[in-house]
Amino acid sequence: MHGPPLQAGRGRSALRAFIAIEPPAQVRQALGDLIVRLRKAPGKASWVRPDNMHLTLRFLGDVSEKQVAVIVEQLGELCARTPAFNLSVAGLGAFPNLRRPSVIWAGVVPLDPVLRPLQQAAEEAARAAGLEPETKPFHPHITLARLKDSRNAQELSALVESFKAFDAGAFLVSHVLLLSSELTPKGPIYTCIEEFSLS
Repeated sequence: MHGPPLQAGRGRSALRAFIAIEPPAQVRQALGDLIVRLRKAPGKASWVRPDNMHLTLRFLGDVSEKQVAVIVEQLGELCARTPAFNLSVAGLGAFPNLRRPSVIWAGVVPLDPVLRPLQQAAEEAARAAGLEPETKPFHPHITLARLKDSRNAQELSALVESFKAFDAGAFLVSHVLLLSSELTPKGPIYTCIEEFSLS
């Protein structure tokens, strides 16, 4: 996922970007091993590669070079005042529900009361850059798959249900990433624009 710092606006007027937390390799590997088992169920789904797995704090959409600069400044200051904290990746579910799943996800459980203030900091940075407020409630999760057709997903839903006690373990969050997303036929390519260390 990581690459050299990207110069916003290079070769185009806007970047598709988002603010996220990247789980460590062992958590992503556990999720990847789980996906191997879930893929045995029939149905059309687009499965996320382990190296692309992340917890989105704030999806930004298309942002200009000036907006990126504001977000980098604001988020840097807010993260510097936010302590490192622990998260656990546990449980499985689906949006909107397991009866008609469109997204399969692994749950993210805060072990310290820092995740929501950090998500609010990401929201503040987005608004400072002139973006519209996020109206959807924050539901911390890591996307595992997106279903193209939920009408024949009964077996997959049952399999997800059977793994509700799944636990990929806990990890320390010490930094936040501002990432760009380039959509390609083979899936999105994420590039790190900026990394923000927590205090």
